[in-house]
Amino acid sequence: MSDDMLNNIAKTLNVAPDVVRARADEVLAEQGPAWKNAGRSDEDCFILALRVAGRNITSENARMRRAGADTYEGMFISVPRPKEWGKILYNKMKNQMISAPQEVRMALVNSGSVILFEDNHDGSYTRLSAEMFGFGAESDVSALPNHTMQLDANTHFYVVWDKNNPTFPSGDANFKYGAPRPQDERERTCLFYGRKHGDNELSLIKVSGSGKSADRQFPTFTPLNIPLKTGRNGRCYINADVSIPTINPDLANIFSGSPLDIIGGLIGDDNMLPNLSALRQYYDTHNGTDGWWDRTCATVTEVIHIDPRDKGGAILVCGDIDITSMAGTIDVYCDEIPSFGVGTKLLIHGQAWRSREDEDRMTVNGWWAFDEVQQMVTPDFTDEPVSEGWEA
Repeated sequence: MSDDMLNNIAKTLNVAPDVVRARADEVLAEQGPAWKNAGRSDEDCFILALRVAGRNITSENARMRRAGADTYEGMFISVPRPKEWGKILYNKMKNQMISAPQEVRMALVNSGSVILFEDNHDGSYTRLSAEMFGFGAESDVSALPNHTMQLDANTHFYVVWDKNNPTFPSGDANFKYGAPRPQDERERTCLFYGRKHGDNELSLIKVSGSGKSADRQFPTFTPLNIPLKTGRNGRCYINADVSIPTINPDLANIFSGSPLDIIGGLIGDDNMLPNLSALRQYYDTHNGTDGWWDRTCATVTEVIHIDPRDKGGAILVCGDIDITSMAGTIDVYCDEIPSFGVGTKLLIHGQAWRSREDEDRMTVNGWWAFDEVQQMVTPDFTDEPVSEGWEA
């Protein structure tokens, strides 16, 4: 009975039965104990879980249609950290103005780049603004707008979001004109290798997100389905409410080989490094050339240590496979505690850079574990008190 219902739900929703079963298992893990305490049998609990899973999938599909999203299948090969452009810009502007004379500050105000607020020490502030924004050159306000930053003991400022376009091309008022640019402005651009559901050809797709969408984290080199908004020129966009990935191991069949087999063809064989020691020559060869800031490389390493992270997860400390190598280690950040142990091979994909201490490093934006070594003991990263000194 339950298997027939599962297949019927999957057929109705146009998804694989394994997807429905996985979602039902999640519901069952959460609600099953309560249903059993209410006297339900195992069969009844599973049927209820199937119904809830079906409704959840239907709701998600409806949200996806309203968002204008399409289902894509494939895997992410690069998920870098979000770029905090707002914070970078505000700190740069603060450093520029902090020691500048008043004439320089007013030049930035008059050009429309910033708006200053002088504290009157009576609960009000004097706003200094370019007249084109309609505030007047000087005006008093009773409170500071959102996203203002303190410049010194007497002055606050915000960076103008848009100083050039009072209206959009449609003729509607531009809400960014003269308004503060958000300090928490974030952006992330990932690389996805796959296709839109129903297509045949695989391709590399840039997937972008800003604001809350940039906070979405995705597993790398893991076959999955994900709703994305299709853009132009081979680009897609993340929707924070809709773009939730569903891991689907069956999709591994759409690739011509393992991540290790295909990564060279995706990023270029000249970007596939034989070991970590090759980072120095690679950096010296390509640094400063066209496309350097978007250039990525990959190599195979070995996990030599696993450290806990303060907010959960772990740091995989990876070293060269060649034990005679003098190359430094590379840190790989995991959101969860890994299921494998020290000695596991790790394909890492990211960007090369050099520190001020002349050390060659690599920022890892994607990784895949293979030739896994099982953990002898699962690491315990809980915050338990540790006794100090020798026990009596």
